[in-house]
Amino acid sequence: MLLTVCYAYLTFTAASRAARRKMKILNLVRQYALTSGLSFKSGKPEYLCHLTQEISASVFWEETPASQKYTEVVLWREDDNRMTIIEPKPKVDLDEWTSFIGSARPLTPTTRVRSGQVLLLLEATLPDREDDGKGDTCEELLLSQSVSLTRLSEPLAWRSGDPYGLLVSTDVEGLGALGLAFMDSKLKLDDGMEAVQMISVDTSGSSQDLLLLYARKLKSPGQNNSGDNDKDFGGSTFRLELPKLRRGSTEVEGQVLGGETPKVRSVQDSGQAEDGSVQGTEDTMSGEFDEQDSPEMLTKLQAKPPNILVYTGSKDTQTERSKFDQVKEVLEQCLGPDHYIIYRLKHDQVLSHPWADNTSLLVAVTQEELEDSVNQKLESFVEDGGRLLSFCSHFNMGLDVQPLPFLSAELGVHSMVYRPLQGSATELKVYVTGLCYTPRLRAHQGSTAFKVVGSMKSGNQPVILHAYAGYKGGRAILSQVHLEMSPTEDEVKGAEMFTQLKKSNPQRYQVLQDILTTLGMTCSRGTQTTLTPSHLLVVEDALQDAVVQAISSHLDERNVLRGNKVSLLFVDDSEVTPATPEELPVLIGGAAESFNCQVYQDNLKTRTLGQVVLYTEVIPTTMTVLDRLSSCVPEDTGLIAIAHRQTSGQGRGGNVWLSPLGCAMFTLHVRIPLQSELGHRLPFIQHIMSLAVVESVRTLPSYQDLDLRLKWPNDIYYGDSMKLGGVIVNSSIMGNNCCAFIGCGFNVNNSNPTICINDLVKQHNKLHDTDLPEFTTEELIARAVTTMEELVQEFQDNGSDNFLQRYYSRWLHSEQKVHLSSEAGPQATILGLDDSGFLSVVKDGGEIVSVQPDGNTFDMLRNLITIKT
Repeated sequence: MLLTVCYAYLTFTAASRAARRKMKILNLVRQYALTSGLSFKSGKPEYLCHLTQEISASVFWEETPASQKYTEVVLWREDDNRMTIIEPKPKVDLDEWTSFIGSARPLTPTTRVRSGQVLLLLEATLPDREDDGKGDTCEELLLSQSVSLTRLSEPLAWRSGDPYGLLVSTDVEGLGALGLAFMDSKLKLDDGMEAVQMISVDTSGSSQDLLLLYARKLKSPGQNNSGDNDKDFGGSTFRLELPKLRRGSTEVEGQVLGGETPKVRSVQDSGQAEDGSVQGTEDTMSGEFDEQDSPEMLTKLQAKPPNILVYTGSKDTQTERSKFDQVKEVLEQCLGPDHYIIYRLKHDQVLSHPWADNTSLLVAVTQEELEDSVNQKLESFVEDGGRLLSFCSHFNMGLDVQPLPFLSAELGVHSMVYRPLQGSATELKVYVTGLCYTPRLRAHQGSTAFKVVGSMKSGNQPVILHAYAGYKGGRAILSQVHLEMSPTEDEVKGAEMFTQLKKSNPQRYQVLQDILTTLGMTCSRGTQTTLTPSHLLVVEDALQDAVVQAISSHLDERNVLRGNKVSLLFVDDSEVTPATPEELPVLIGGAAESFNCQVYQDNLKTRTLGQVVLYTEVIPTTMTVLDRLSSCVPEDTGLIAIAHRQTSGQGRGGNVWLSPLGCAMFTLHVRIPLQSELGHRLPFIQHIMSLAVVESVRTLPSYQDLDLRLKWPNDIYYGDSMKLGGVIVNSSIMGNNCCAFIGCGFNVNNSNPTICINDLVKQHNKLHDTDLPEFTTEELIARAVTTMEELVQEFQDNGSDNFLQRYYSRWLHSEQKVHLSSEAGPQATILGLDDSGFLSVVKDGGEIVSVQPDGNTFDMLRNLITIKT
């Protein structure tokens, strides 16, 4: 008993000491990170804590004036690591640095770092290692405890040399976590490098953007300006090769010294016009990897460029090209825009081209047997420090595979459990190859170690492995399940298989992002989106003058219409000012590139609703911009606010509605006379809008079988399994009218990570051998608004009976058994909507109860109606 008490005491004391240490270090980071050069270093200092000492500048810092020296104070030290502050705060001259492709921009002195963020300089070296036969085991044990730099920061720029310089952006809390990892010797860098110092810095000068530099060196045929082709980066002179870029049907050839012009696809179209200027147009890369695709300059800079190669097998048919497109799409969605350049590695290039040194990640995806020479090349790539992701049944780093024992002759969808190196396990449905790895996870030869990170739920057979190869930091993820496969691919047969994979799609992307991060890739953390001005578009020309005159009479001296949360600043095209969350510039008319007004107008068949459009490319939410405008325009004017993208979309009960591209997002203003059928039953408004969305699709000829349904109180569903839209209503009383602002969002063309209406169209075409056209957001918004006006008018003329008949034909709940409040609560049967629009249920004892939508939600998985939290 005494030993138990002593052990508990010692455990508590150790945990308490560790917690105090962690809090002390984090408090020091919060105190000094933004104002001083806060540094974490390895190596014992020659002086005690809290004494000020002069120090020499790092090779990356700008020199100080002779009268001002760098000084250092040690705040904390443990063993060979220490935490210090350096004054003045070091500044890094970026003129000899190179921006990472995919970083927000080349760094300049005017670059704005978001409030609370820190620029962090890391100095790293590649340590000497001896292969003692234990490195792999030790590294595997430490990996689960390590802290990855890429998880807590965004890479911005780099400079080659010894030490290697890396500039990243993080926040104060991220720096605290990185600092703790450094002090504990758990900070993990890619490619086996070790950080010897990291310090918060300021910057000057401008870093090089390789893609822009590359584009500017392009010359028209016949020119030979060879003197410009040598550029010095950090003392290393390299030759800049001039490629041929194809943009659509346009080809621009460059003169290459000492050889013929190499071919390359545009890695990131820099938009070079005929006059050589850079316009920044969209990427039109075809994605084929040719011999000179990776600029030779990058191999001389001792850092791998952000190239990802995809190998699809020995053939070059449409099947292999489609497979490349499939993999490229899913990688871009996981990695985010502009981070990496993705090429196809053809079979004849595997052995004949020097691609390995210029590749950050190789993705192998084929079910054919690999030639021995190809297999050896891929294994050598990993053993030499490369990173590889394999969806190949027959590339297994020397492991044996065997058939999954529970499979029938037909391959299909099965449950898998993914266990990441850090974090909790994830269960998901996956399409299997039919094979798994044998329990004996030892390669026939070599020093590769393996760790199981994915196994089948039924039988626990290993299907995803993390391979640690050699002593140069090589890594591979080997998968016998098709994580790269979209639920809409041809291999997916039948509605049940499609639905199972669609339900697991968010988990599939989560697993893929974890795998890519494990392999050292930088996955998207979301992009900072700039708000944009709005366009006020009037569908009927005859209405425009009346609307503009009505608005003009309510503007102040700055032409501002002041609202409760958002004010509208009406401007001319030449006066456009930046949009903010509080003030939105509005242009009368004009063309909005991302909104096809003609398609909207062709599909809008209303007398009032939706006739005046406030369209915004990027806006926080459409729910806050119409309140003041609605009181200014004539009463017979139907306002609608439409967004291409929202940054803070609103859901019911304070929830956030994710608003990806391809989602229809709008707020519709509807006036309801209080002394009317609908005015007496205002809760029906959200049900009418939900039904309008479903009917806008299912009433079209040939689309009636698309399984769009209604879930109480305000959700739009695919079948009974997946949500693809919802409705929120805010209302106020003005005189004798109820002014309802109906917010609606539903997925039209955003297949990932969940499901959209066009997914259902594609699936219908595949199952029924039809060719139904897909929808646009403009088309379905207009059709939904048109149907909304029709349903409102029918309700006003005939009451709720006809509406309820149509509503019940689309909803999911007739005679459904539910529990109220909790799983132990009273059981009841759903009857329908009552006369007020509330949910009507009958308890087992016969008592009829009405459940209001506000504050309650329906958990269909558990048949449970609970208070919404």
